[in-house]
Amino acid sequence: MKLLFRIYFVFLCLLLLFSFLVYYYSSKIPQEIKHFSVTTFKPLILPTSTPTITNSPKPTRIPFTPTPVDSTPWGVARQTDEHTWTMKIGLDPVMATPAEILSALNDYRQRYGSQILTLDSKLVSYAQSRVDYFYQIKNIDGHAGFNNFLDKEDGFNKLGFTYLGENISYGYRLNGVHLIEWVYAGDEPHDKNQLDSKWDHVGIAVRDTATCLIFATGKM
Repeated sequence: MKLLFRIYFVFLCLLLLFSFLVYYYSSKIPQEIKHFSVTTFKPLILPTSTPTITNSPKPTRIPFTPTPVDSTPWGVARQTDEHTWTMKIGLDPVMATPAEILSALNDYRQRYGSQILTLDSKLVSYAQSRVDYFYQIKNIDGHAGFNNFLDKEDGFNKLGFTYLGENISYGYRLNGVHLIEWVYAGDEPHDKNQLDSKWDHVGIAVRDTATCLIFATGKM
């Protein structure tokens, strides 16, 4: 019995010694540290435009040239040569059509006691050839083409009338009333021509701002 007690006592002492040794040496061994890598998202800052300074050129003194003042009176016809007149006038938004010009012309003639004019196809065709030419040269010809046609190209017989007259204009974008009552009525020769009571037929053509009115009577 005593022997068994001694064995148990020795075993207990050895167990205590072993536990002490384990504790002692474990305190000397560095312990592993667990960690987690952390990623920080940095906001992306878009580059802003850097203001730049540009040297402005030094102001250059520009000599002042006064604009010539146009003292020409408005709405007054002024003769520039034997057959040509000019007038300072405001323009309309759109150009008159031949039909609008005919209506304005007949209204104007009636107001002054002249007979109504009738359109004639040959006169219209010839008037169209005239405005096509004016459009091409960007001007009028002082009736040179008209006179040449009558004198040298048998114009009276080709058009079929014994008396013919012409009013022409270029560069005036006007409605029918303004063309007749401002431009063509602006000087005595053109106004007398469009009001002449002997005329009974007419041909009217327009191209861009070119106009031609061929007056006629004595139909063959």
